Amino acid sequence: MLNNYFRYAKVGGGQHGEVYLCHKLDSKLPPDHPEYRHVAMKSVKRDNPRAERLKQLRKPRIPHSAHTPMVDKLNTTEAKIRKEIAIMKKCRHPHVVRLYEVIDDRLRDKIYMVMEYLAGGEVKWRNDDNEPLLTVEQTRRIMRDAVLGLEYLHYQGIIHRDIKPANLLWTEDRRQVKIGDFGVSHFSYAQRLAAAGKDGDKDPHDPILLDDSDLTRRAGTPSFLAPEVVYEHTHSPSSPSESSIGIYAVASSSTVASVRPRPPITKAIDIWALGVTLYCLLFGRTPFFADPSLPSSEWSLYNSICNNDWEPLPTMGFDRIPTGGRYPPDDDSEGSMVMDLLVRFLEKDVTQRITLDEVKRSPWLLHGLLEPEKWLEVTSPT
Repeated sequence: MLNNYFRYAKVGGGQHGEVYLCHKLDSKLPPDHPEYRHVAMKSVKRDNPRAERLKQLRKPRIPHSAHTPMVDKLNTTEAKIRKEIAIMKKCRHPHVVRLYEVIDDRLRDKIYMVMEYLAGGEVKWRNDDNEPLLTVEQTRRIMRDAVLGLEYLHYQGIIHRDIKPANLLWTEDRRQVKIGDFGVSHFSYAQRLAAAGKDGDKDPHDPILLDDSDLTRRAGTPSFLAPEVVYEHTHSPSSPSESSIGIYAVASSSTVASVRPRPPITKAIDIWALGVTLYCLLFGRTPFFADPSLPSSEWSLYNSICNNDWEPLPTMGFDRIPTGGRYPPDDDSEGSMVMDLLVRFLEKDVTQRITLDEVKRSPWLLHGLLEPEKWLEVTSPT
């Protein structure tokens, strides 16, 4: 029992804490009242000895500077959870998991985040044989919800940085999907201003959100990282190492930099990850993967993301709808609409990648809506 919450089942956990299913108790309300609800409570201990030891081992041996960025000064479990809280406090949308309350328990030296509980669990997308579990129509519904949630986050200046099926959560009735897990998310003040104009400047901001140096650190799930996040693995088009050593050779950082500067890390990394997610839901596997014959799988995976092309399977979804290959002959087919969308999602050049507004207006996403123009209007974050 904590405050007015009865904690009775552990539903998840990790390095930084545990998640419990709880009841919110209120003697004044009947059990069927909306406020008498299930919630998820994330419990985080301020001082994580294991994480601190790992951090000390990984810390580069550089001289101390008075100009150390805030992200390094506050790179602790408590700082990370407070950043996650500050980001979640900004969010109130039907397709984003909501934060209800924060309990700061000084006695137990813990922070508790009371959040919306999504009883349907994460989106399951493949079976043990790496075959898709969802029909193409189910995938379309999931993608609509994910696009709306992500569009809202970007409008608020939030880059999620870890979009993937496991962070898309079903409501209990499985009619709706919401984006969750903001543990590595980033708030960009510049992006918020660009999206909201002068109104964005009126938002109250927690100082912990106003340091952009955290965006330079790699974060997220390897298979869903955009090419610009692992740009050092990109081959120079004229690199001699590529022709002499093979496709998995890596051009040196100086070689790549001399050809083309590293692209900035922007909200486009979420759009790439959403494209990888779409591919996963349709085909039961990721579009880029490591060469099992090479010693370093992560190194090989990043090379694949940066330099290799993707290929579709002959059919997509549990209902095995034909894709027509990478370049379908029938422009009006379901497969053709999906291939066109994936090509634009998985564009390695960030300046050419599709935008969320273009995704919303794509024929495949709008297919089946009775009033697509009205849907576009009522779902606009502005």
